[in-house]
Amino acid sequence: MSGKLEYFHKEILIIGKHSRLVDNMWEQNQIQKSYFKRIVDLYTIAPVIGLRTKRVAQIDTQEEGKRTVPVQQMLGKIEDLNLIMRTVLLLDETSGLTKEQRIDRAFREPTNKEEFDANMELFNLYVRGGIEVLHELLVQRALSMDDEFTDVRIGNIIALFDNPLVPEV
Repeated sequence: MSGKLEYFHKEILIIGKHSRLVDNMWEQNQIQKSYFKRIVDLYTIAPVIGLRTKRVAQIDTQEEGKRTVPVQQMLGKIEDLNLIMRTVLLLDETSGLTKEQRIDRAFREPTNKEEFDANMELFNLYVRGGIEVLHELLVQRALSMDDEFTDVRIGNIIALFDNPLVPEV
């Protein structure tokens, strides 16, 4: 290893409450029962949803459970994940950084492990927030009279497409 700090070059663990939420949306080798083909697909879209809805979530270890996003899958999505990482670092306003500092953070490689870890934690705050939003919209949402489909899974997927994901005020 060259010592360069690179995002998404090792497996990712999703633990506690969020692993249960993932299990409700994804089941290995069970695409008919899952909302996502692979766990990396959920991991890739979740931070976008979290960022769009301004939803972050801390690690919740009140529950047992662990889901692993394999490194091989991560490397297969590396370009997408790096772009999403830059977007999170650029658009996140929770850190109190100025616009110029956020631009610098997004387009400069981390210079030390602390900075790398802080950036990964920020990304994963949005991942967990996005997992919660997706779970609410895909699993917890009950069908309404306005839904076109009577199958809950299909109805919730269609409703998600129609949802602009505007953050709650």
